[in-house]
Amino acid sequence: MKDFLSYKNSDDMIKAMKVEPLNDYRLRVSFSNGEVKIFDFKPKLEFPAFAPLKNKSFFASVKTRKGTAFWSYNWGNKNFANDIDIAPERLYSDGVPE
Repeated sequence: MKDFLSYKNSDDMIKAMKVEPLNDYRLRVSFSNGEVKIFDFKPKLEFPAFAPLKNKSFFASVKTRKGTAFWSYNWGNKNFANDIDIAPERLYSDGVPE
């Protein structure tokens, strides 16, 4: 099996196919290669880009889009792009097999 860093194009990249919120800011992620991993999001909550996810009901609204986990968020007039997401490569490399 290829490591996610060795893929040559985006069609071969690991993708998050399904994501489920769990207790204590964890995500259960099913990947395009059939693996399922648990990702602990709690350490990321201290970064400003992820701070809105401290709201547990908002954290639970996670979805997948184009192979990544994301949350719909309107930053208003702040200098951030709309929505919050995290790369599937990070979810995969830092996730723990279920």
